[in-house]
Amino acid sequence: PLPIADPDAPPTPLDSDATVTLKLFITYGIENGEVVATGPTVAFGGDDLARAVRLKRVGDKKDNVWGAEVKVPLGEASIEYHYVIKSRDTRYESRICPRSVSIAGLPAGSTVDVRDGFRSAKYYVLATSCFSRAIFGRGNSPENARTENKLVETGDLSWPELGEGQTAVRLHVFAPRVSAGHSVWVRGNTEGLGKWSKEKMCPMVHIGGRIYVGQVVVDKADKNVEFKLAVVDNAGSVVCEEKDTHKLSIAPGSNSHITQDVSFVYPNPTYKTAGVALPVSGIRSEASTGIGEFLDLKKVADWCSKTGLQIIQILPINDSGEDPSPYSASSSFALHPSYVTPIAVAGYYSSKMGLDMSGITGWATSLVEKLNHNKKIDYARVLGEKQKIMDAIYDLVGRDQILADPGFQEWLSASESWVKVYAAFKVQLVKEKSFNNKWFDTSCWSKGVSETEAIVSHHSEDYDKVVRVYFTQYHLHLQLLEASKYAESLGVAIKGDIPIGVTRCSSDVWAEPNLFKLDMNCGAPGDPEQNWGFPPYNWGEMHRDGCLWWKRRLRHMDQYFHAYRIDHVLGFFRMWEIPQRGGGGKYNPSSGLREAGLKNLRAIQTASSMLICGEDLGNVPDEVPPVLLELGICGLRIQRWCDGQTWKYPYLCVGASSCHDCSPCRLWWNEEWGGAEGWYNYFVGKGQCPGGPPDWISQKIVKMHCEGTSLLTINPIQDYVDMWQKLRSPDPKQDMINRPGHTDGCWTWRCHLRIDDLLKEDNFNGFIHKMMGETKRGVVY
Repeated sequence: PLPIADPDAPPTPLDSDATVTLKLFITYGIENGEVVATGPTVAFGGDDLARAVRLKRVGDKKDNVWGAEVKVPLGEASIEYHYVIKSRDTRYESRICPRSVSIAGLPAGSTVDVRDGFRSAKYYVLATSCFSRAIFGRGNSPENARTENKLVETGDLSWPELGEGQTAVRLHVFAPRVSAGHSVWVRGNTEGLGKWSKEKMCPMVHIGGRIYVGQVVVDKADKNVEFKLAVVDNAGSVVCEEKDTHKLSIAPGSNSHITQDVSFVYPNPTYKTAGVALPVSGIRSEASTGIGEFLDLKKVADWCSKTGLQIIQILPINDSGEDPSPYSASSSFALHPSYVTPIAVAGYYSSKMGLDMSGITGWATSLVEKLNHNKKIDYARVLGEKQKIMDAIYDLVGRDQILADPGFQEWLSASESWVKVYAAFKVQLVKEKSFNNKWFDTSCWSKGVSETEAIVSHHSEDYDKVVRVYFTQYHLHLQLLEASKYAESLGVAIKGDIPIGVTRCSSDVWAEPNLFKLDMNCGAPGDPEQNWGFPPYNWGEMHRDGCLWWKRRLRHMDQYFHAYRIDHVLGFFRMWEIPQRGGGGKYNPSSGLREAGLKNLRAIQTASSMLICGEDLGNVPDEVPPVLLELGICGLRIQRWCDGQTWKYPYLCVGASSCHDCSPCRLWWNEEWGGAEGWYNYFVGKGQCPGGPPDWISQKIVKMHCEGTSLLTINPIQDYVDMWQKLRSPDPKQDMINRPGHTDGCWTWRCHLRIDDLLKEDNFNGFIHKMMGETKRGVVY
């Protein structure tokens, strides 16, 4: 039977003073320091480390077992807590899978042996939504849910009634790698576990975070419970089972209720996956209007499905006005209007309201013909043309009908915390005759954020302009969400990107100037010193409300993305700050980097379930890598900027052949011959280094990354297509996306191949798919 309470059973009357005792045990090797358990309840200190439960060593010191007893009120359905290791440095458990114990069904005065294992973030990253919702979960569809483990709350679990001499054993199994439609079961040596029979396996329930719970009643005479875990597909066949058995000892005098932490031991012990880096703006399709659009991501997801790739990494997609740099955001929430597909907006109102949109459709088709032949992105023209056609759709449908749409109203209500301020900001931006320029702030504007409600009021003279802003953002939201859900359904995750800062002329700074140091600029040391122009974060002010601005930002992103990259993650530890009025810069803080990074990153980590990746290139302080490892944040390795030994990369990292801030491999080979020759001599070592390079060199570079030890390898689309001679661009110099320190020609790249045509390249796509299989990228079991 499943370990859940009968929903129809009458509630058991409880004594308000009744308690049960949790007898905690955890094994952790530590010389000097202590282990504590903390959680939101009073018994666990109310999340205050100073009042946390302190564990003591149990038995011989060399066994590294720690224990404590905690009395908890029986009226609680479940108790949440987590372990913290306090030594020279403080180490935390992964917060992706909250630890909890259900006490429902226990008699008053009971004691539960809670046998835990430390949940290291390094391994629990596979429970992030990148995997649970997309790569493994494939959108968690109702159809797949029919054959998956029943999803329940921890409080729904219930202990069984026990007879004389019986013990209830509850297994908490971490099994992250379970494909959509599959389920986790357990069999073992006791009667309740089927006496090893595959036909009598014990079912389990899923309590979220890829934690599965099974429960069995055994006689105390059964001193050793042995069991194996298995994954069953939607046809009822075992597709994966552990090789070795787990053993659980029930010693004389053990309590009648035991919980045991277990991790599924997969025959293929290490999971690795691969993806493609491709900015939305750079996608070219048959229907492109001079720039890639959100809906084009669906075709990229189709291509990933054909090739065995499982992640699409994009650049920031927030509104930056006419500034082509995606890192010059004028809002941390609003999406860039250039990524909307007007013909899809017309289709929305045609199907939903029965309006004749044939004129708009013809107009949109003519824009494709007019703009799609451009080799580079003409931002001003694309933005202008799209604004005209979106205004025309708005005028044709009419403001009243747009506002009356239930879907629009639902979105507007959910987005109210940011979209009203953003719309007021956009209206006021025009009035101030200003522009999105990172060197200036909004402090001299004639209206401040306090007048937002007056600007967006339906009585305002600007109300029509405000609704037009809402209208565009609503359809951008719908189209990005559609692309994201489609990618999920194919087992493909979308990885977003967070710029390290926002511009001075942004809705964020206008709304909450106290969160930014407006008298300083961010930058980097050097000769010459780099001045990036945007204000540093005021972390002290941000922590006053628990970094609410960050949490709102990440929860907003969570609806579209499954992973995200933090641009210049070093800025969470320290930032090179330059006085705005001139003078040399300095690092702030100059010490205590571990504490600063840990505090800032932990504050935002709990805001979403997305996988976090940090761009940790450049002059990296010694304190950074341990903190990223401890928090389960993947770093970045660019082969030419490190020793290049992909087989020695840390597991928690993204291995990449190149990135948007450097030349693709083929261009690097031609521009930096010394580096290319050094790479060839070290990794090939036969004959003379060839020019070009030939496609087999490109193939070797990508395959090295696939064979490497990193959890993720995400390579630019340019490096993938360069593996196939006939698909290469005519001029590798045109494949560059950005040259740091330069502005001319940056951020205007468009892929020379249409994604529609790439989907038809069966031999090439099959070649990549075979490479993924040979290197075990994306192999679940």
